Amino acid sequence: RTLPPVLKELKHEGYTLVGLEQTTNSDSIYEFAFPRKMVLVVGNERLGLTPEELHWLDHVVEIPVYGLPHSYNVHTSTAMAL
Repeated sequence: RTLPPVLKELKHEGYTLVGLEQTTNSDSIYEFAFPRKMVLVVGNERLGLTPEELHWLDHVVEIPVYGLPHSYNVHTSTAMAL
């Protein structure tokens, strides 16, 4: 409940907000050019990012996963993105 105001402020300060989430329109992390002044936004382990949080993001990237499970846990995903 407290993340959207922070995202709004960071956006106002000129940061590009990049979410790490599997969505319909997300880009592959392997093809995305991360900007220098950016914030990586990760969601809840089970629920991911909320629609309100996704609203504030400039880009959404995902780590393609083939087979099961369908995604990595949030700790592993964050480490891979960083």
